[in-house]
Amino acid sequence: MFRFFPAALLCAAPLLFAQPNEQRFQRLMRDILIFDSHIDTPRLVIDEDYDFSQRHSYYELDIPRMREGKLGAVMFGVYVQPQDYPENTWVQRALDVTDAFHEEVRRNAKDMEVALTAADVERIHKSGKLAAMVSLEGGHIIMDSPALLRNFYRLGVRYMTLAHFRTNNWADSMTDTSRHNGIAPLGREIIREMNRLGMIVDVSHISDKAVLDAIEFSRAPVMASHSSVKAIAPIPRNMPDEIIKAVGKRGGIICINFHAGYLNEAAHDVYIKNRPARDAEIKAVLDREKNNPKRWEMVRDIQKRYFEKMPKVPVKELLRHIDHVAKTAGADHVGLGSDFDGISGMTPVGMEDVSKYPVIVRGLIDMGYSDTDIRKIMGGNLLRVLKAVEAVAKQ
Repeated sequence: MFRFFPAALLCAAPLLFAQPNEQRFQRLMRDILIFDSHIDTPRLVIDEDYDFSQRHSYYELDIPRMREGKLGAVMFGVYVQPQDYPENTWVQRALDVTDAFHEEVRRNAKDMEVALTAADVERIHKSGKLAAMVSLEGGHIIMDSPALLRNFYRLGVRYMTLAHFRTNNWADSMTDTSRHNGIAPLGREIIREMNRLGMIVDVSHISDKAVLDAIEFSRAPVMASHSSVKAIAPIPRNMPDEIIKAVGKRGGIICINFHAGYLNEAAHDVYIKNRPARDAEIKAVLDREKNNPKRWEMVRDIQKRYFEKMPKVPVKELLRHIDHVAKTAGADHVGLGSDFDGISGMTPVGMEDVSKYPVIVRGLIDMGYSDTDIRKIMGGNLLRVLKAVEAVAKQ
C-alpha cells in the first residue's frame, strides 16, 4: 500500500533532518579539542617577519583565523630540508626556527602557551588559549647525536620525524634511495632514547620497511604526523593499507595531510611534472632579489600560478582519506596533520586555512560518525598517543 505525503511536508523533510545535525555541530564546537599534528609556520617568522597576531591574506595560520577555526592545539614543525641547506647549517637553522617558535608564543602570550605534556594541552585548551608544541621534521637535524636529541627535547621538542625527503645515516626516506633496508642500528638506539624521553616517533616520510622497523623497535605507539592514503592516491608519500593497519595495531595514529597533490593522484601528477620548473623560478627570484622586501610575495605569486595548473581537489577528498583510515585501522587511529604553511598553498577547495576545521566536523557528521568518534578524530586520538608515549617514558 502506497502512502502519499503532502508536498509541503516532503519539502520540509531536509530541514527536519538538518536541524539535529546543526544542533550536534553547535554542541561539539562548544568544547571540542581540535589538535593538528603538523603545521610549519615558525620558519616564516625568520624568513619573512611573519606575525602570528595579524590576519593575513596569505599562508594558512594566524591567530585571528585560528580563533575562527576553533583550533585548540598544534604541533609546529621545525624543518631544514636536507636538499636545500648545507649540512653544516642544519643544527643552527633548526635552533633558530625553534627559538622563533618560542619567541612568537611569548609575544602572543594572551592567545598561546607552550605545551610540553598532554596535561598541558588539556589545561591550556580549557583556558581558551592555543596549546603550542614544537617538533623536528627530519632525523638528519640531530646529526646522529643522541645528546643533541636530548637538547632539542629540553627546548620543548616532543616528536621527531625519523627522516625527511632524503635518506639519512640511519633511516630510509620513502622519497629517496634505500640504504639501510629500513632503519639502521643507530636508528634503533635513537628510537630507544626517544621512548625514554617521552618523544613521539614520527613515521611520516620514511619508507614502508622503516615504518615497520620503527613499530617493532618502539615501546610506545608511533605516529604518522602528515601522511595520506595510498589506496586513494597511489603516490610515494602516501601510506598503503598494510602499513596503516600496522600503525593502528600498535596503538598509533595516522594524521591526514591536506596537500591537494597527496589527496588526489591527478593533482599530484601535474604537481610533480611542474615542480622542477616552479622550483627553478623560485630559486632564481630568491637569488636575484636578495635585498628586495617583496621577494617572498614574488615567490607566493609563482606558487599560486603553478597551483592553478593543478586540478581542483574538493574537501570531500580529504574526508575520503580520513574515512578510509577509520575503516581500515579504526576510528581510534586517524587524526589531522594538515601540513599547513608547508604545502605552498596547495590546499583543497573549502580547506584553505586554519579557519576551516569546522568544515571537517560538519563533514564527519554528514558521513554518519558519532560525536565520540568525531572528538577522537579531531584531536582526541592525538592526545591519547601523546599520553601513551609519556606513560612509556615513566616506566
